[in-house]
Amino acid sequence: MFTASGVLALLPSLATRRPVFHSEADLQHALAWEVQVARPELRVRLETRPVPGVHLDLLFTDTTDGDSLAVELKYLTDRWEGEVEGEKFALLRQGAQDIRGYDCVKDIGRVERVVTDGYARSGLVLVISNEPSYWRAPSHGRATNAAAFRLHDGLVLSGSRAWGPNTGAGTMAGGRTAPVDLRGTYSLAWQDYAKLPGPRGVFRYLAVSVPPLV
Repeated sequence: MFTASGVLALLPSLATRRPVFHSEADLQHALAWEVQVARPELRVRLETRPVPGVHLDLLFTDTTDGDSLAVELKYLTDRWEGEVEGEKFALLRQGAQDIRGYDCVKDIGRVERVVTDGYARSGLVLVISNEPSYWRAPSHGRATNAAAFRLHDGLVLSGSRAWGPNTGAGTMAGGRTAPVDLRGTYSLAWQDYAKLPGPRGVFRYLAVSVPPLV
């Protein structure tokens, strides 16, 4: 059986080889490659469609027992420019942390659905970022419309996650209107991934493991 812990065990070697990525697609390909090389008995698939209207970034299937692990990825970047082993990188500042947070929580709900429907036995949502506002709790102490979609260290996600009453239509555009109803309870803990020179050179990851759901 290949589980989320199997992916996380490979992150140190991935970080040594690939401490930074050009894009989310680059991360997706690099992680798939890392897993396939380390675990050749796995069947690795990208961009599968488990049910109509649902896309899945990665699906790892253990051919020895048939169990699958569903994986969703998010690469949330702030501006960083540098060179790694002769390769130049120029990351963009994405901003819109409230929208990105919603998308991450929605990914957890999507993976739960995939597991509940039996397409995979368990799941993982993996977020890599060099933007500290994702892992640091806000210091102002005020309630905000995006409070349900924060991802900071030590937070617990569970139940129905919805926008606050004064959320603008623009924030909820692009299919972000509906609340996300989570079946599980998830304690968020960020871990170091890689450290590169310059401002915003610290990359951390958040791993949310979705267990078998019955």
